[in-house]
Amino acid sequence: MGWLAKSPSIGVLLRAAAVHRLAAKALFDSDLVAVTASLAEIRHWIIHKLEFPLLDCEFKHADKPHLRLRFHCDDWNTQPPGIEVLAPDGEPLTVAPGRRTSVFNHSAHPDTGKPFICMRGSREYHTHPSHKNDSWEALRNQSRYSLGGILTQIWNAWRKEVA
Repeated sequence: MGWLAKSPSIGVLLRAAAVHRLAAKALFDSDLVAVTASLAEIRHWIIHKLEFPLLDCEFKHADKPHLRLRFHCDDWNTQPPGIEVLAPDGEPLTVAPGRRTSVFNHSAHPDTGKPFICMRGSREYHTHPSHKNDSWEALRNQSRYSLGGILTQIWNAWRKEVA
């Protein structure tokens, strides 16, 4: 019983989790304030959802297959976003777009079993055995690793693939 008396109460833990969630939401909202309807129009993006903890965005191209990404930002920015690579209908892709040398990794991620974004700033990159020593902590406060920055980096990589 001694350890129980010294451990935090369930109420304290629940309040801490709620504060963390509120902080994650505030960071999410501030990171995405620049992702406006006009920016989406200029870049030919369709924003399917932009509400904490999800960012769901589709990249369009006139004569190439579109690409949809769903960012899971529950622990933003303690953890990088988990990023699903999807078809325009929202179904997971079984094959990543582009060449095998790009940020679109064609192999199955050990945790998800799906193709993934293999780029600094994605949870799949930082949790992959090949990149465990590449710390998210060292990147998370850099502007290019804000949610908008990560989305833009992936969009630029995709544009190179479809060009």
